[in-house]
Amino acid sequence: MKNLAPIPIKADKEFVDFLNAVRLKEVEIVEAIQVTVDSADSGEAYLRNLTATIELFPTAPQKARAVIFRLQALSLMMERNELRNWMLPGSSSFTKAGQRAVIAALTHHPLSLINGEITFEKESFLQRILLAAEYEGKVTS
Repeated sequence: MKNLAPIPIKADKEFVDFLNAVRLKEVEIVEAIQVTVDSADSGEAYLRNLTATIELFPTAPQKARAVIFRLQALSLMMERNELRNWMLPGSSSFTKAGQRAVIAALTHHPLSLINGEITFEKESFLQRILLAAEYEGKVTS
């Protein structure tokens, strides 16, 4: 997934609460990631990624917003190399074990407002990935 540029917006706690109140399904996150990857692979611009994500939710613009900000937060963590333990070496792809766990965390973990930026709180997000991976391991064992 190509990193998404931050969306310039005046962020406040009320807006973050609005984003966190939107209930998403893991399949919706996966679909949004796929359209982002497809847009990036076809050489289309960042605006096309946003448009493609918005088009996934024609009757639920709040879902599109929540997904976009979640993907942006994930992108920022990837850019800062904070998810390296869940990624293939020298790649922007997640390991097989990490893929489903990251999707689960991305879908359900609350966004936070940190230094004026909408993101995930690093330690709790990483803990959520770990717990999801452990659960996945127990289910498939």
